[in-house]
Amino acid sequence: MSLLEGVIYNVNDLNSPFRCNVEICKGACCFIEGSLGAPLKSNELELIEKSLPKIWEMLPETSRNVIQSKGWYLKNKGNYYTNVVNNKECVFLFYENGVGRCAFERAFIENKIQFRKPISCHLFPIREYSFFLTELVYVKIPECKSAIENGMITSTPLLVSLKDALIRRFGKRWYTNLINSESALPSISPIDDLGGEK
Repeated sequence: MSLLEGVIYNVNDLNSPFRCNVEICKGACCFIEGSLGAPLKSNELELIEKSLPKIWEMLPETSRNVIQSKGWYLKNKGNYYTNVVNNKECVFLFYENGVGRCAFERAFIENKIQFRKPISCHLFPIREYSFFLTELVYVKIPECKSAIENGMITSTPLLVSLKDALIRRFGKRWYTNLINSESALPSISPIDDLGGEK
């Protein structure tokens, strides 16, 4: 394990091949089986509430029904999560040509809102755990097999795929220090040349 400015990470995990291939996985990370959806930070609740009217019409009727009857988030053991439909789909999921998409991200790309999506979704398959320090944990799920294969084919490490998310969460200076550290990726190009997933 390595430590950079209060953040613990595993170098081998960040070097692991990974590049999303939604045409194959169909956006599976948005509909993983379970009673809780994506983890939320407390400061995201207001941002989501403010953005909700802008994405409302994108959401399937089933999601709108859940939100109206049960709310869009859940609280469990002091932590917040997005609500789910049928114990599976995130309430902010919509389908486009058979692929699950995030309504927030679509509205963000169309410049309708400033909130891109929950940071836990943006960082996935990395999960963030905070105690005295922040630890980044690579969560490996069968649904992401195609992303691993695509990462191998394209020689794309997880660190590059998550460039935008890591910069959003920890800042450009932190990310630059990460890729320039002796323990990270000595062969990576300067930050402006990196092609992370949008």
